[in-house]
Amino acid sequence: VGSAPAHCVPDVRDIVDWGYYRERLSSAIQKIITIPAALQNLANPCPRVRHPDWLHKKVAALNDKCQQLKLSDMLPRLGKSKSTVVAGGSKDGAAAG
Repeated sequence: VGSAPAHCVPDVRDIVDWGYYRERLSSAIQKIITIPAALQNLANPCPRVRHPDWLHKKVAALNDKCQQLKLSDMLPRLGKSKSTVVAGGSKDGAAAG
């Protein structure tokens, strides 16, 4: 720097916190590549980047054969019809009699 001799100038590669940038890159690769691949039941395309711990539990829950079914998934959805019977017994809501 300035008029300092070359052997006294620190190298930028020694100053940079490479662990931090490696962690940031791994996080971006997880979000873009490895997590979607795991949710699609594909092998990890980047083996040097580990899956997050929570992902193993989520994939196991998705692939569980003994998973309890929801009642709403088993029954077909019914749309509301225009002519619904009201508690009085007629379609238009007027009391009979």
